Order: sequence, then structure tokens, then C-alpha cells
Amino acid sequence: MDRIIRLCSILILMNLVVVSMGGGIDYAPPIHNKLESKNLCDQCSTCDHKTKTCPASEAYPHMTAFDDTLIAGALQSDYVNASDRGVYSVPSVVGGQSLEYNAYFGWESTSGSASGFHRFSNYMDKCSGGQNFLTVDKHGEVKLRSLTSLESLAFADWKSINPPKHLNHRQFRFWVSRATGKCLTVFGGKTKKRALGVADCKFDGGNTGQLFAFRFHYHYSFCCCGRYNS
Repeated sequence: MDRIIRLCSILILMNLVVVSMGGGIDYAPPIHNKLESKNLCDQCSTCDHKTKTCPASEAYPHMTAFDDTLIAGALQSDYVNASDRGVYSVPSVVGGQSLEYNAYFGWESTSGSASGFHRFSNYMDKCSGGQNFLTVDKHGEVKLRSLTSLESLAFADWKSINPPKHLNHRQFRFWVSRATGKCLTVFGGKTKKRALGVADCKFDGGNTGQLFAFRFHYHYSFCCCGRYNS
């Protein structure tokens, strides 16, 4: 009996050592003790009076490109200022991993079930007046614009097209403009901040810069000055 008790004690001790070393546990990336949103607060210092806590992040996912960079409009990343109307591919920064950069809440999608087209508004654009959508103009410039400023609402409408089988994974989609018939596309080579525009669709997957997915895995994303999800 003593021998069995000693054996059990050894096994328990070994388990404790493994746990203390992180065995079998998936640890989150290092999070700084005090998360700050200096860039956000400098540009949008007060929260909406309704923003006591951040909304469910599932309602405002981040859009990512095929290379896992983040697709960001105004204040969805510290790489894009509140006054910037452009939409960019920027480094994917998880909030709390850096003292210099943070990620903010993403895109809200609304769709007309009859038309099959979607419209995307930027949650963080509330700091710039709000009611702006992901749009393209007749020159192919992709920017955040209000619906009232458009020649036609078709410039704010985007349709999802599935990629070919060998690329049909991780929820990637083409997004085709109703107004231009062209695909949302990342331009700009290998720079950290690359502009989005539209180009002729390569539905065979010949241009992976036209493939985008929505992700829900960004933790510690700020929804307003000093408030973030966890």
C-alpha cells in the first residue's frame, strides 16, 4: 500500500511540473499589463455614451487578405488615421502584443437577400462622422464614402464569389463590385501599407490579392478610447 501511495505521489508531482512548464496548455500571446490606445484616444477621445462595454466582436469581424494581412479603413488599425478615407492592407497586429500598434473593431456587413450584394461599414468610422461604407468609384478608387455622395448605390455593393476548389478553404472569397464588375484587389507590392482598388477578376485564382476572408479571432481589439474586448 505504501508503495502505491508513493507511486501516486510521484505521478501527481510530475503532472504539476508539466503544467507549470506549460505542457498541454495553449497560452495566449504576451499581453502588456496595461493596454493603451494612445493613437485612438488622440483622434477620438470620448466614447459614445452607449459604449459602456465593447459589443460582441463577432458582429464586427476583421477582413484579412490571402497573405493574412489586415484590411483596414479609418482607425481599424494604428496604421490608418481617422481622417484617412483609403482602405489598406496593413500588418496584422493583435491588440496587446505591441506598445506601439493596436487593432480596433472591424467591419459590419449588411446585405439585401434579394440582390445578393453586401455593403460594408467600418465600426470605427464613428470617430469620423460615421455612415460611411466600403465603396469604389468609376476611376477604380476604393475609399470610405457616404451613400449620399455616390452617383449610384451600386458603387457600395459587393457580391461574394467562391474561389476555385484548390483555394476554397479558410473562407476566402472574391468580392465583385456591382458598379464596375471588377474585383476588390490589394495593390502595392511588398510595402507595409498597400492600397486597395479594383481590377479585372481572376476567378482562376491567378491573383491571390483578390481573395479575402472575415476572421473573428482578434482579441484585445479597442472599440473606443480605453475600451477593448477580451
